[in-house]
Amino acid sequence: MICLGSTLSLEIAEGPGKPRSLIIAAARLLRYFCGMKIALAATIMATSIGSSQTAHFPVLEWKEKESDHIMIRTHGTGTDPARKYSEKTYEVMEEILPGLTPDFGKNEFRAPGGGDAGANGQFRFTTYLVEAGADFQQLVTTEAGRNNWPAGNIQIVNQVGNFTDRQNRYLVICKGDPTTSSGGGEKDRTPILVHSTGSLLMKGRSRQAQLPFWMTAGMGYYAEHMVLDKCSVAYLDFTQYYQQDPNEQVEILKGGVLALGTDWARTLRDLCKKGQRESLEKTLAAEILTLSPNESGYLFALTYFLVSDEEMAKKYQTFLKAIRGGDSPSKELLLSTFGYATDAELETAWYEWMMSRKFK
Repeated sequence: MICLGSTLSLEIAEGPGKPRSLIIAAARLLRYFCGMKIALAATIMATSIGSSQTAHFPVLEWKEKESDHIMIRTHGTGTDPARKYSEKTYEVMEEILPGLTPDFGKNEFRAPGGGDAGANGQFRFTTYLVEAGADFQQLVTTEAGRNNWPAGNIQIVNQVGNFTDRQNRYLVICKGDPTTSSGGGEKDRTPILVHSTGSLLMKGRSRQAQLPFWMTAGMGYYAEHMVLDKCSVAYLDFTQYYQQDPNEQVEILKGGVLALGTDWARTLRDLCKKGQRESLEKTLAAEILTLSPNESGYLFALTYFLVSDEEMAKKYQTFLKAIRGGDSPSKELLLSTFGYATDAELETAWYEWMMSRKFK
């Protein structure tokens, strides 16, 4: 997973035959390059650097700051405001996923590949922050070697300046310009931090490396909305990522923007009133390659609806537990868990909620 721009997450999917062009959606400037379907090395480098946490990138020396649930490691930069917003994101996620408490507190967190995600004692999700592009590129080289990334993948990650662990244990962000050796000055990466942390905590609770796009992107948008009180979406065209010469320079092109910086709930309620609604089927089948602004908004709205009160949140937790136990995150599982017999029943309740004052 990668997040672009100031808050973008993308997903790169590689299917059989020739890869297709990629259009990327994001939250706030964009957001979600989740789930790169690339071969994953089962073994991750593990060395200790004076704490109970695993050092995932010993190629650099790190300063550490621990909070209750988050380990922040920095090289050439500071921990603020990452420390504050990481814990805020954890608190939001813990409200709807109370199972995070034993996963972290009793070190019962397990990575999708099996085994403990932490070493000894309490598990802490780790965020790595660097300022210089040259340092970030070292981390990209390490991660690419573990996971056999193709050259085009490496190019994109080096440009967007962030990536996440497929085992849901850490997030890496370049606070400067990832294409400049010195970094070129730090930028606000808070939306990336919040979106990615929220999405990965949900994935960690389900113990899955890959989940449907609607779940990962939707939860990232929800975390942003709850922590930062806003969401927005933009598009980037990665057509040149899929070119015959993967070593050729990849250009990032910005596209259209939906309600940048505005309240998504109000925007989506207006769409709902006008009958510009996305069906459950279409929302669950959303893909980064064909995503529209409206679809992005409805990913957020569906996730918000599914955790909108205590009763719904308990059902969402049951849904995740079933996935954690090996069930497929299918539409049928979603409907049965939430007590709806048909798509239409869920859609009726969902749209009514969006039209109400509860959607805010």
